[in-house]
Amino acid sequence: MRRAFKIHMWPVWVLALATQGKSFKANPVIGSRILNTLGLHMLRVLLARVAAHLRWLMLAHKMPRELRRAFQRDGFCVVPDFLDMDTLDALRAEIKGYSGEVRQMTQGNTATQRILLDDDALNGRPALAAVSGNKRFLDLLAYGGATAIRPILYIQRIRNGFRSGKADPQKTMHSDTFHPTMKAWLFLEDVKTEDGPFTYVRGSNRLTWKRFKWEYQRSRVAAHIADGYSEKGSFRAGPEDLEAMGLPAPEGLTAKAGTLVIANTNGFHGRGQAKDGASRIELWAYSRHNPFSILPGLGLKARLRIEHAILHRFWCHKDKVAEAKNSRASWHLIDAQDMLD
Repeated sequence: MRRAFKIHMWPVWVLALATQGKSFKANPVIGSRILNTLGLHMLRVLLARVAAHLRWLMLAHKMPRELRRAFQRDGFCVVPDFLDMDTLDALRAEIKGYSGEVRQMTQGNTATQRILLDDDALNGRPALAAVSGNKRFLDLLAYGGATAIRPILYIQRIRNGFRSGKADPQKTMHSDTFHPTMKAWLFLEDVKTEDGPFTYVRGSNRLTWKRFKWEYQRSRVAAHIADGYSEKGSFRAGPEDLEAMGLPAPEGLTAKAGTLVIANTNGFHGRGQAKDGASRIELWAYSRHNPFSILPGLGLKARLRIEHAILHRFWCHKDKVAEAKNSRASWHLIDAQDMLD
């Protein structure tokens, strides 16, 4: 309630309605039970979907028809053998020799380790640079993200059973946010069931009447769902929720090295259950921009460089804040060999 009396913040909270802002907990307008009972959240959901479909229409030429059909029907599409073995070998060799900045976050008993593929990381690594700038690759990601703006790319390793402790919250099925977004995985190693494959609830990307009713009811109380994530706008869905929405059980997408998977992470997804010590390494892509824009934007490299610079400044700021508290940032620096051993 104290937040409601911060008069100077109300313009910011209201303006956030026209952005990708999603936290029911941090923004009392987005999280208002009264406004969401009147349909505020669902109005944002509907407007964002209309805008996304307009952008998908404008970007349809970037993805073959059969892949587009699978993506819109299932919420994801799979491109086997996107990379040949020679390219995979070259990528693995360049990654193995990497000695630059690596950051790690630990959630529950799982560690996520990432190398940002900025100009410094790509310099002197021709195979990584070629794949990162590959037109076919970027075209497929553009359609998946409903935006021509270039995605952020990382080399990512997921380490299961990294430490003892609570369960990994990313292994609970969840929707990232209220609007269509894209994440993609270009697997650099075979991913088997025991490795914890990317898992998706097929068809959960579609706004059916049952999904609409479930999300409406969830939005009315979302500011007080104490799971740590739903309050922030990333709704969790257990088996009973999926059943209420008429959705199938989650499906682990095992894959051969070189396979590309592109997913709409507004659908329910998560990491698969895995044996302790199992890991997977991949080129990971992420794209999330203003959900209400009806234009797909431009894929300018200059914009991507600015986003990289902002990320580095943000991480450095978090490092300094954590150091002042004798702690470490959520995304903290680690030695490259801790990721690439």
